[in-house]
This record gives sequence, C-alpha cells and structure tokens, in this order.
Amino acid sequence: MNAKKWTISLGLTIGIVTGSIFFTPTVMKASEEVILASVDWVTAQLNPLKTQIATLQSKIDAQQKEIDSLKQQLAKQAALPSTVYAAKSKTAVRSGASTSYKIVAYKNAGESLKVISALSSSQGVWYYVQASSTVKGWVSYSDVSITKGTAISNQKTVVTIAKTNIRKGASTSYPIIETVERGAMLLFIQSFTNTQGEIWYNVQTNNGKRGWMAGYLGEVK
Repeated sequence: MNAKKWTISLGLTIGIVTGSIFFTPTVMKASEEVILASVDWVTAQLNPLKTQIATLQSKIDAQQKEIDSLKQQLAKQAALPSTVYAAKSKTAVRSGASTSYKIVAYKNAGESLKVISALSSSQGVWYYVQASSTVKGWVSYSDVSITKGTAISNQKTVVTIAKTNIRKGASTSYPIIETVERGAMLLFIQSFTNTQGEIWYNVQTNNGKRGWMAGYLGEVK
C-alpha cells in the first residue's frame, strides 16, 4: 500500500515538474509578446505627436528669428525723435499699437506730439506719445512726420504690378486680409526682409487696412 502511494506521489511530482518545464517558457513567451505589442502600440501613438511637436517648434523658431530681425532693424534706425507732428487733418491716437485699438484722441495736422517710446513689429512702427496733459496713446508713424508741415501726401506709394494678397505678416504663412488688383496704389510704410531673405512691404490700402505684400509684386514710387 505504501509502495502504491509512493508511486502515485512520484508520478504527480514528475508530472508537475514536467508541466512546469514545458508550460513556463510558453507563458513567459506569451507575456513578452504582449509587452512588446504594447510598446509598439505606444510608440505608434507617440510618433505622430513627436512630429507635430517638431513642426510647431520649427514654426516658433522661425517666428522668433523674425522678431529678432525686427529688433535689429529697429536698433539700426535713427535716434528716436523727441517730437512728431500730425500729418492728417484727423490723426488718430489709439490705446494700443494697432488700428484694432480704440481711439483716445484726435490731433489736427501740424499739431505736435511728444514721443515717449516706439514699437516696431511685423504690424508696423508705432510711437507712444503724450497727446495731452492727461492722455497718452499710440500713433502710427505713417500718420505723422518728424518735421512740422510735412504732409502725408509726400509719402511714398506702392503700385502693384499684379493681383496681390495683403497679409497680416511678412510671410505667406500669415493669413490674407485683403486682395488688391493690378495697378492698385497703396501707402508705403516700410520694407522688411524676413528670415527667408524675402523683401516685403508694409502697406496701407485705400480702405485703411494695413498689412504686408511681397516686394516683387509692387513698385515703390
């Protein structure tokens, strides 16, 4: 009887050991495959995100170069005038350095404005001025002159030589704000060379919109 029990126990032990030998590697291999599959899936999800991040970083770097270039151009400009004079019959002084800001005061042609500082960007050059004893604001340098009595009509214009898109910034990556036909006369504000080496003109259209056009599409007169 004892011999029989011993034989049964031995058989069970051998079976368990044998099963462990053959089953354990199979389970381990299956687990490894699951882990590898999970890693591949995660990698597949991350790769597009990495590409998007790299693209965004590239755009940010390009815009930063443009900003740096604008700062360098501003630094090369002549010394900031202490006083400017309104060149329009109703020169608008605004709460911010853009035509999108509200008007806080008007100045008649020839009236003086004390200059506090200046701002240059892809949206144009603006002077921060003392409009009165109680009012300060921003005025576009295309609306003023540094010499009293200089009319805005003496400023240069750009004549388009083809149908031209006017954009928010000095690059085709910026959205179009207006399209003008060949032969359109635009007020010339300034020129700018972007990071791609392209020359762009900052202009104002007849309806007062300001933006940028590719230099090769117009002639400055």
